[in-house]
Amino acid sequence: MLLTNSQNGSGHALKFILLGIVGAVIGMLVFGAGLSYADNPVFCGSCHSMQHVYATWQSSSHQHFTCGDCHLPHDSLVSKLYVKGENGMRHTYHEVMRDYPEPIAFTQTAAVIANQNCLRCHAYVVGNTALAHGNGNCIACHRGLPHGRGNAEGGVKVE
Repeated sequence: MLLTNSQNGSGHALKFILLGIVGAVIGMLVFGAGLSYADNPVFCGSCHSMQHVYATWQSSSHQHFTCGDCHLPHDSLVSKLYVKGENGMRHTYHEVMRDYPEPIAFTQTAAVIANQNCLRCHAYVVGNTALAHGNGNCIACHRGLPHGRGNAEGGVKVE
């Protein structure tokens, strides 16, 4: 009798462990799918204030990259998720409040991240220049890539 109760108790524990593992796997799949979808340029371009930015990206030489390739850090998953969350909340706030600046401009942090990604992807080009030594500012000269130089419409017009 004692043996049966012990076996029955361990059977419940095993069910809970398996249920926990299945739940964790499903949670990771949903999180991964959501993260992948949110890194898709179509998702970024779905907001009214980003439609012009999306259109200029589509016709640029960078159209085979995602928004996150240029606008999110690549040093760790934690920093990428933190910046993505922070950007997402800020973008959503401005979209809902209808007060996006026009034209849309980088925050200081966003400019640093984009510049680091320029240097990361184009290291072969800048390897023998002053830019390679850490103080280069790619955006100062190449601000127009890939969204146009200073003429990109943005913001949300209030009717």
